[in-house]
Amino acid sequence: MMRSQEQELHEWVERLAGDPANAGNPLLAEFQKLAERHGKLLRQFRKIAKISDRLQTETKEMALQQRQFVLMVSHEFRTPLAIIDSASQMLELEPKLPVSAMPRVGKIRNAVQRMLHLIERCLTNDRLGTAAARPIAFDLAAMLTALVGEIGAAAGEHRFELHGLDRPAPIPGDRDLLAVVFSNLLENAVKYSPNGGTIRLDLSTGEGHVTVRITDQGIGVNAADAARLFDKYFRASNAAGTTGAGLGLHLARCIVDSHGGGISVASEPDRGSAFTVRLPVTKVEPPVVAKAVPVTAIAMAGIPVTEESS
Repeated sequence: MMRSQEQELHEWVERLAGDPANAGNPLLAEFQKLAERHGKLLRQFRKIAKISDRLQTETKEMALQQRQFVLMVSHEFRTPLAIIDSASQMLELEPKLPVSAMPRVGKIRNAVQRMLHLIERCLTNDRLGTAAARPIAFDLAAMLTALVGEIGAAAGEHRFELHGLDRPAPIPGDRDLLAVVFSNLLENAVKYSPNGGTIRLDLSTGEGHVTVRITDQGIGVNAADAARLFDKYFRASNAAGTTGAGLGLHLARCIVDSHGGGISVASEPDRGSAFTVRLPVTKVEPPVVAKAVPVTAIAMAGIPVTEESS
């Protein structure tokens, strides 16, 4: 199409030049210059279009190679990691194992879990790039209660306060993906609060949305770092001594965005952080919603629970 336009313009200028009525017309030379410039622009546009097409093709090929690499790494790493973890568990059960060796075995198992978490997050990132969220009605309060039970059981120096989880909070969403969001936020609250303290989780419902706020008393971040916390592979300047790949919060934002919600952070250095997630809600038929996990299950795990009165 661009080439035909260039040819038509060239023929039009030639007709003007060949018309005796235009002999000596000073505008003719200007038309010829403009036509030449226009032709050059059209040729440049064609080159740019070709480059753009090539880049798109290369980008698709690179994305495919990346997905294949992630799947390969996941497959190849899971088996040896499972063997290492199994061997570590056997060592913990060995009666002749010196007491001094137990912390080292614990470090091995923790390292295995970190690797598995990293693999899961890479796979989640790959899934977000190839498939949309699959919304199914589920009880957000029950899911959060279960997550706090799992994470709190391993966080001995931290105290959890739960507010608003005493009643069901049905929402439509991909439960597995949203579990990645909130497990990441809760794990970060523990990880970046090395001196323990209280981690507070608030669940509230408003008109057309549900809000989850997770507050810790950890190291916090400055304003410049807070503005970039959700960028891919970004890590705050004061997180150098803590393990992480800078992928968790980026995935959290992508997942929340895919659900039509929003996520934000408020933080100050040495005064902790507060992450707020807002998700849309719809009315759900009672049989569809999973039964809420009783709050007493958390108490049985040794986690203090504070519920606000309705």
